[in-house]
Amino acid sequence: MNSVRISTMKKLDLEKRKQKRFAKRCTIEFTLDGETYRGICRNLSLDGLFIKTRKPFALEETIKILLHLPDGSTSTLTGRVTRAIREPYSLILERAGIPSKDGMGIQLIEKDTNYLKFVESLTRRTET
Repeated sequence: MNSVRISTMKKLDLEKRKQKRFAKRCTIEFTLDGETYRGICRNLSLDGLFIKTRKPFALEETIKILLHLPDGSTSTLTGRVTRAIREPYSLILERAGIPSKDGMGIQLIEKDTNYLKFVESLTRRTET
C-alpha cells in the first residue's frame, strides 16, 4: 500500500511540471538581500531550475541568479523559490559520500537570451 501511495505522489509531482527537465550541472550564484551564495544547478527547464545548496531560502523569496553556462558564458535570471529542501543530517551524509537532497526549486520570472538559447539547444539535442 505504501509503494502505491509513493508512486501516485511521484506521478502527481511529474504531472505538475509543464516543461521538460534537463539534467545539467552548472555553477550558479544567487543573491538575496545583497548577500551572494553559491550552488550547483542540478536540472533545469524553460520555466525553472533546481539549485543544490545547503542554504535553501524560504518559499516565495525572489532571488537574482547568475548561471555559468558550459560554454563559458553566463545567464542572468530572476526566480522565485517554490520548493525548499533541507535534510536534517545532510552534512553528515555528504561526509559519508551520500549526496544530500538539500536545495531549492526555482520558478523563473525573468530569463535572458543566453538562457533561452541554452535551453533551446538542449531541446534540439533530445529531439534528434
